[in-house]
Amino acid sequence: MNTSDERDNEESGLADRHGLPHWTEEGTGEVPRVPSDSSEGLDTWTSLSSGPKWADDPEDSTISEGESNLQAAPKRVDLTIGGDPSSEDFFSYEQSKTLPEVTDSIIAEGKKSRRGARGTGDLLTRIATGVVLGGVAILCLAISKLLSLLLITVVLLAASAEFFGSLRKVGYQPATLLGMVSVVAMPLSVYWRGEGAMGLVLFLSIVAGVLWYLLGVGGARPVPNLAVVILGIVYIGVLGSFGVLLLDSPEGRGLLLAGILLAAGYDIGGYFIGRALGRSPLTEVSPNKTIEGLIGGAISTVGVSVLISLFDVGPFDGTPFGFSDALIVGIVVAFVAPIGDLAESLIKRDLRIKDMGTILPGHGGILDRCDALLFVLPTVYFVVKVLA
Repeated sequence: MNTSDERDNEESGLADRHGLPHWTEEGTGEVPRVPSDSSEGLDTWTSLSSGPKWADDPEDSTISEGESNLQAAPKRVDLTIGGDPSSEDFFSYEQSKTLPEVTDSIIAEGKKSRRGARGTGDLLTRIATGVVLGGVAILCLAISKLLSLLLITVVLLAASAEFFGSLRKVGYQPATLLGMVSVVAMPLSVYWRGEGAMGLVLFLSIVAGVLWYLLGVGGARPVPNLAVVILGIVYIGVLGSFGVLLLDSPEGRGLLLAGILLAAGYDIGGYFIGRALGRSPLTEVSPNKTIEGLIGGAISTVGVSVLISLFDVGPFDGTPFGFSDALIVGIVVAFVAPIGDLAESLIKRDLRIKDMGTILPGHGGILDRCDALLFVLPTVYFVVKVLA
């Protein structure tokens, strides 16, 4: 064991090697200075006595070369939802745009879209496609209910293929086969067993979806992938099957034709009036939609409903469906149809795609053309049941 004298001798030896006085000696009062021939000079050391400087200092916001890195403002790291958490700060966030900036961007994007719509030469193509689609629907309704059922099933199958295909393009891994089979089974089972079959098909779809991922067929991330499958089944299969319920009602084909005409009336009125008079953007979800187009579509929908009552088409052919009932149906559909239109725009905005498909010239995909109709069919069905 070392004695206190030995420890003092060791500490004294360390002090001699480093040129420092022993701790027991009295201070000399001398201020340490940098030798004049040092390459750093005195400026580097004397600048430390001036205190810290901040990057937002109004007097001197520039960080000099000799200042410490601690004086620099920390660099902000933006966090993108869904990004790699290992390389981003979890507590950082991207500064949101102010309301004027968002409004300006909506207006600019909407004006650009409307200018493009006015300048394109696909108007005749769009009209021709719409006429062909309407002719096919009317022909199937005129021939038989069974052929109309087949048309509904084929349309819903094509729409589901577009929906699940779009999900795969952006990185989802839905159970596409399961979703398409469920969408096809929905209208067929409704035609066979009525409205109660919707719940059964939906229940079996959920059970099959859980097994799909439990058995490892669907891969990873079952929660979001199974969720979008159920969304597609309900959005396309369930809502579209209300067309079969309309078809199976006492008025049958006339009632389904009324729903199709009301949806077409909203689309046509909103498109042409918005194209001619649209100035005020409606929502950032769909920048080419305008308030003027919305009003025009609502007016045309009510007008089509009144014309249906005058010409005895669909559920408005006599009692209890007179002019007043037709007016009620038209007003309700005029409120619901734009919600269906914007619902698909909301999905496309989230997926960052322009159209669900390209099968229909001038219109995009089947789902792009039937977006409002998917909401109009249940609306007509339930309003007619209430008014009956």
